[in-house]
Amino acid sequence: MSLYREGAPSGGQPESVPPNQEPTTSPRKPREPIFNQLPVGVAVLIGLIIVAHLVFSLLNPMAQAEALAKFALSPSLFAKDLSAGDWMPALTMLFGYQFLHGGTLHIVMNLAMLLQAGPIAEAGLRRNQGSTLRFVLFFLLCGAGGGLFFCALNPGAQAVTIGASGAISGVFAGFLWGAIGLARPGQAMLKPVLASAVVFLLINVGLAALARGFNFVPIAWESHLGGFVAGLILYPIFARLGRPNTPA
Repeated sequence: MSLYREGAPSGGQPESVPPNQEPTTSPRKPREPIFNQLPVGVAVLIGLIIVAHLVFSLLNPMAQAEALAKFALSPSLFAKDLSAGDWMPALTMLFGYQFLHGGTLHIVMNLAMLLQAGPIAEAGLRRNQGSTLRFVLFFLLCGAGGGLFFCALNPGAQAVTIGASGAISGVFAGFLWGAIGLARPGQAMLKPVLASAVVFLLINVGLAALARGFNFVPIAWESHLGGFVAGLILYPIFARLGRPNTPA
C-alpha cells in the first residue's frame, strides 16, 4: 500500500526574510490525481470490468441466467466440453468468468485491489513498447490459471465461480516481482516482499477457505491460489519478453 504524505513547515510559522534579501522559494511538485498516473493496461481492464458488470446488471433475469450459463466457470461443464472437444465453450468460460461479478461489493473490492497492485505490476513490464498488451494478456492468463486450479480441485462440481479475483491475485504476484525490479540499487526488498506474500496468502487463501468452510461467504479460494501461482510463474516470462534486444 502506498502512503502519500504532505510536508508541513517546522513549527507552523513562516521564517522571516532578512532585509535587502530576496526570498527564495523551491518549486513544488504539483500533486496529481491517481487517475492521471493510471497505466493504460490497468485503465483498460478496469473499464472492461465495469462495462461488463453494467451490461450484466441491466439484463433481465432470464438473460442473466443465460449469461451465467455461458460465461460462469463450472468444473463439470468445463470438463464435459473438453472431453467432447468443444474448445470454444470451454475457453469462453475460462476467460469470460473473469468479467462477471456477484454484486457491487464484489466488484468494488476487486477493482480496489487492481488499483493498488496493477500500476506497479504494469510498470515492471515497461522495458519497450507493448507493455499494455502484455499486461492485459498477463491478467487474462492469471485468471485462466486460477480457473483451471479451481476446476482441478473441484472435479465434477456443479457449482460455478465468477469474478476477477484469480486474475487480480496474479497481478498481486506481479506487483511483488515489479517491486523487486523497480527497487533502488542496494534496497533490501526480499523480506518485505516475502512478508506481503505471506499476508496475502493468509487472507485471500486461508481466511477465504475458512469463510467458505463455515458457510459464511462462498469464496473460490482455489482461484485465488491458482492465480497467484500463475502470476509468480508468468510475470518473469512477460518481463523478459519486454527486454530490448541487445546485439551480440
